[in-house]
Amino acid sequence: MRLGLDIGTNSIGWWIFAQDGQGNPVQVIDGGVRIFADGRDPKSKGSLAVDRRVARAARRRRDRYLRRRTVLMERLSNAGLMPIDPVTRKALERLDPYELRANGLDHALSLNELGRAIFHLNQRRGFKSNRKTDRNDNDSGKIASGAARLEQAIMAAGARTYGEFLHQRRQTDNPRQTPAVRTRMTTITLNEKPEEGYDFYPTRNLLEEEFDKLWRAQEKHHAELTDALHDTLFETIFYQRPLKAPAIGRCLFEEEERLPKAHPLFQRRILYETVNALRIREAGQSDRPLTLEERDTLILQLDGKNVKSATSANVSFIQMRKALKLGSDQSFSHETQNRKGIDCDRLRALITHPDRLSGRWSGLDIDAQWALIQKLRDTENATELEAWLMAEFSLSEACAMNVANTPLPEGYGRIGLSATRKLLERLIAEVITYDKIASQIYGDHRGIATGEILDELPYYGEILDKHVIPGTSEPTDDDITRFGRITNPTVHIGLNQTGDWLIKSSRCMASLTRSSWNWPAS
Repeated sequence: MRLGLDIGTNSIGWWIFAQDGQGNPVQVIDGGVRIFADGRDPKSKGSLAVDRRVARAARRRRDRYLRRRTVLMERLSNAGLMPIDPVTRKALERLDPYELRANGLDHALSLNELGRAIFHLNQRRGFKSNRKTDRNDNDSGKIASGAARLEQAIMAAGARTYGEFLHQRRQTDNPRQTPAVRTRMTTITLNEKPEEGYDFYPTRNLLEEEFDKLWRAQEKHHAELTDALHDTLFETIFYQRPLKAPAIGRCLFEEEERLPKAHPLFQRRILYETVNALRIREAGQSDRPLTLEERDTLILQLDGKNVKSATSANVSFIQMRKALKLGSDQSFSHETQNRKGIDCDRLRALITHPDRLSGRWSGLDIDAQWALIQKLRDTENATELEAWLMAEFSLSEACAMNVANTPLPEGYGRIGLSATRKLLERLIAEVITYDKIASQIYGDHRGIATGEILDELPYYGEILDKHVIPGTSEPTDDDITRFGRITNPTVHIGLNQTGDWLIKSSRCMASLTRSSWNWPAS
């Protein structure tokens, strides 16, 4: 018997038939469809896990804020900045924290008043920009604009701190007309066009500067305000966890992690693979591969492109035909109605733009190039990164900003550094395809079947260990946690459903007789 499967995004079509001795189908036994949910929202097509992740993140932020507030109150009380008695402490809520934050810059406050002002700083400690997350945040541009407007407004008002600015903003004889001190999305006018944005948006550094100025002004009046206490309270209020590094899959060939797509060697390998796979077509003749000279000519042409955005990092087939001086009856095998050219080495094309590093990039060896890219990927503070770029490469402020904002490729490839070096060496030396080189170096790299017969199908992550994000490898964990999973929810559910269906099918097959077919219900 032979079983055929058609695995879709939310269904599995199956068909089983009998065969004769030569393997020809002779009888249809049964068939059907198993339908299941694909794990995506039917309207947005986004993963259902996104909503759960967003809600979970909100709960965590709230829990961390409450813990931070509790710890801060405890430390303020132990230092004498807050009353230990809850009733007395509650009475401090009647004090105007904005007035305390402003007056504390020039006048002595009591320890409890200072504690009230410091506790208020913790309530809304400002937005801390992070380059690694802001790149994919649609709201980050509005926040940056709101922060810039706030800095200009503070300077125009002559305020020394954000708290003093808010106190001045609230000074009015009519309480109903008191301007808001909370950040709100509103309609603002930019270039004579109304659009949604923030009137003002406080950043973390404004609150940090205010804490320091308020503390330095008050430590003259209170011997209890030591530097050690300053550092303890500052860390309590403003500490932020570093981003959790994502799990990285394993290389298909070597025992190592996969290489990021932003790595220079990954980009070179993809470029040479693509160009080496090109064939020249001519009417009435078989497709022929490129000569080594033709290949190098195209690589040189592709490397000569430098662009501002990733969308234009490609060269058309028309330009490539001109570079090789092909006839009008000749074309490339990859040319189609929908494909008009091939991509350059995107990293090189972007980073060598005259407004960025220009020719400095080519003067760096691979290790130095990767060190720079790692700096661009990992540095969270934009100001710190731009200062480093200006000092390291003698760049102007504008060029340093452009380099820092280079749109680097996201994600990881499927092979690691060692395998990439081995493959790339051969790809450069001769006009050969990736599949042929991989087979020569690593043997049958596509087959994963061992010929072993199992009573039940194992979890797919155990078999496709090179294709999943690694798990914990702990025997006590469930299969998904232990072996890892494919991050695409549709593929993950589809593979699990296929395995579940085949397990049920195999049990039915074991009891199958010619007089009674008992296959899983569709």
